Amino acid sequence: MFTLTPIDPIDPIDPIGRIAASLRPLRIVCGALAGAVALYAVLCWVLLEGLAYRPQPGLPRSVPVALTMFAMILILLSSRLRTNVLRKALAGGGLAPVNLDRLLEAYRRATLISFALLEGAALLGMVVAFLSGTVFYGIALGGASLVAMLTRWPGVADVDRIARGRRSP
Repeated sequence: MFTLTPIDPIDPIDPIGRIAASLRPLRIVCGALAGAVALYAVLCWVLLEGLAYRPQPGLPRSVPVALTMFAMILILLSSRLRTNVLRKALAGGGLAPVNLDRLLEAYRRATLISFALLEGAALLGMVVAFLSGTVFYGIALGGASLVAMLTRWPGVADVDRIARGRRSP
């Protein structure tokens, strides 16, 4: 028979709740950015399918493809930059005690950088959809950006695990 044991039986690293208070404004900003990404996908659908917007002819086919590739690179780059910013905050390599204020500042900065790049990728998806006349580009890149945002959503448990060294940044 399996027994459930708590993942983290040790008291939290932040008993007074500084992490939760610090992440509250960040979650609001991240929610607004995620809402904008969803709005981009809906806007693509409404304008291209509902209002039958058609792009100007004569645009080389390579332009939407190149912009799509750039948007995909932005999605991948958002993860890498987030990791780099968080690793700089943990400069001791896990041997020195973690400065919680420094970690929180780096976590906020890393999350905002990541979300901004994902927002840019979704916006590029909308541009590609309008240039190509195909709604799929806007929805697919917006969906990928939204999924990446949800996987990087700021959480108290995430910061706590990074501070304890139980999760790599």
